[in-house]
Amino acid sequence: MKTNLLIILSLLLLAATTSQAQPYLAALSKPGKAGIELRWSPMSYEAWQLGNKNGYMIERVAVLRNGKVLEPIERKILTPSPIMLAEKSEWSKYENDNYAMVAGECIFGEYEDAETNFLPLKAYKKRQDEERRFGFALYSADMSVVAAKLSGLYFKDETAKPNEKYLYKIYFANYDSLIHDTVSTFTGMSEYQPLYAPQKPYFYCTKSGVTLWWQTFSPQKFNSYYVEKSTDNGKTFTRISQNPIAVTGSERMFYTDTLTENSANYLYRILGIDSFGEVSPASQPVAVKMILPIETTPQFADIETVNNNSVKMTWNFESEVEISGFKIYRSESPKKKKSLIFSGSDPLQRSFTDKSPMNDNYYFLSVYNQNDEKINPFPYYAQLIDSIPPVKPSKPNGYCDSLGVVALCWNPHPDKDVKGYRLFRSNSPDKNFMMCAPKMISDTFYIDTINLNTLSKSVYYKLNAVDSRDNQSELSEVAEIKRFDIVPPVAPQFESIQSQKNKILLTLIPSPSKDVEKYLIFRKLASDKDFDTTAVLSVGQLTFLDANADDGETYYYGIQAVDNSGNKSEIVKKSFSTSQTKTAEIRLKKKVYENNITLNWTTESRKQPDYVIVYKKVNDKPLKTYSQISGGNTFTDKGLQIGDFYTYCVRMVYADGSESALSNEIKVEL
Repeated sequence: MKTNLLIILSLLLLAATTSQAQPYLAALSKPGKAGIELRWSPMSYEAWQLGNKNGYMIERVAVLRNGKVLEPIERKILTPSPIMLAEKSEWSKYENDNYAMVAGECIFGEYEDAETNFLPLKAYKKRQDEERRFGFALYSADMSVVAAKLSGLYFKDETAKPNEKYLYKIYFANYDSLIHDTVSTFTGMSEYQPLYAPQKPYFYCTKSGVTLWWQTFSPQKFNSYYVEKSTDNGKTFTRISQNPIAVTGSERMFYTDTLTENSANYLYRILGIDSFGEVSPASQPVAVKMILPIETTPQFADIETVNNNSVKMTWNFESEVEISGFKIYRSESPKKKKSLIFSGSDPLQRSFTDKSPMNDNYYFLSVYNQNDEKINPFPYYAQLIDSIPPVKPSKPNGYCDSLGVVALCWNPHPDKDVKGYRLFRSNSPDKNFMMCAPKMISDTFYIDTINLNTLSKSVYYKLNAVDSRDNQSELSEVAEIKRFDIVPPVAPQFESIQSQKNKILLTLIPSPSKDVEKYLIFRKLASDKDFDTTAVLSVGQLTFLDANADDGETYYYGIQAVDNSGNKSEIVKKSFSTSQTKTAEIRLKKKVYENNITLNWTTESRKQPDYVIVYKKVNDKPLKTYSQISGGNTFTDKGLQIGDFYTYCVRMVYADGSESALSNEIKVEL
């Protein structure tokens, strides 16, 4: 049912929409409790003029009823006569609607320079006048349903039924209709949703007043908003302006209100208006207290180091602006990230003591209130005397690659005043460490290069930390980095291969190389192209029992040694054939459903089956090949005759070309 609906809607929309980039019309629909409202708009000046002249037709296509697709669909012309632009005399009845008056003037007002006499400048001015009229007329229709009705751009379908859904098609009347002059919209009364309230607005204060702003994004699109204000703590709200504020296409809307009393409290809220003139519920109000922005910054008067373990600061600040307090930020460098170390809520406070300063301190002072913060961009510097070396750093970690490049890294030092590290290297873990980096390392990694052609299997590193006062820590613990091993181990050998009741026992002669870490066992059949890894043996494990061996099969085995650097020896290969003791049994079962028979079979063979042959016998006729199955272990024979007697059996053909014996016979009488 869903598929049919999608197909029908796709065809209807394809027949009613444009294949061009710019359509002639656009439309909106709004289901309500008493009907469905439609709004449409021409997309160019020429289309607007055509609609004003000929009017519009509306066709309704009933697609769904009670959730089911109608077959055939039902079509109905809702406008026996076109929806036309109202007569000029009708517009005069709505002089109180400013938007209706603007739209009427755009439609009926006289054009200047109607004749261009083929002069480019006059033609350009005429076109500008046409576009302005078109734009203001459509804007007025969006802002006023009265203007939309008078402009012939509104219709309400009061015959719509709650259990049906419709595709509405709107097109120009008395026009040689093409596919691109028709617009469609699909909806039903069951999709009715009440308007939601807009989101709560935000605000910020300026010298001239308060600026409100809010997001225009909403599940229900509004084309304009009312702003309301309360001066009695929300008991009553008054609209700030008679006309709503139109949406300009931006993601945010702004409105500035001039306040006369800086200390008064105000509440603001907004209401949205959609393209059909419906006003939404009011948003949650935002409370505003006019607080003037801060214009001056505080200044440090003095900073004093106390007992080399704290820093006392005092500052000056004078302003008539209401403030909430002061904040102090600290950084180890003027250009590095600042951290907040003090946030005071006393506007009269003028001193603070930093009891846990760093060795180097850059202090930034700011003043703030409810809406603003003003920070002094010029820091004040304070320094502690430091003669204590950093603690011993953690040892480095790393690895050596095949080119002798050693990549080292270590954990950052916990002391914040550490400015770098010195790295030392030796071929012995307990003596002769020499500095290997020509300069102090400011990061926590280093790339070194060593010689691989040496009898020493490892290289050793230590490092120390240096703080901003050039105090040096003790050397770290020793880090051992193994030199890259590029020599593969000597290959192991087969000592013996023995068969043990469908199992094969492999015994190895170990590799004489001392750095062997493990042995890899490989296996494949004669029909296989590549070896598969069957087992991984530790150095002391020299036997392997292959428990997955079939009778009468030839297996190829390989062994390989891997050292602790990942080097691999050559693979030593050897074949072994097991004896054939019995034929793997195939067990066949059946299930009967009316005149259908389903066969299922299982086997004990570990061989890879290629396909299965199904044999069939009807009544007294001989057993014949009936079907061939590739993959799976089931077969269904359909459409059998009632009263006949059937016999079935199967045979497997393996990937190596061998065949199994026939399965047991299944006999069925329908």
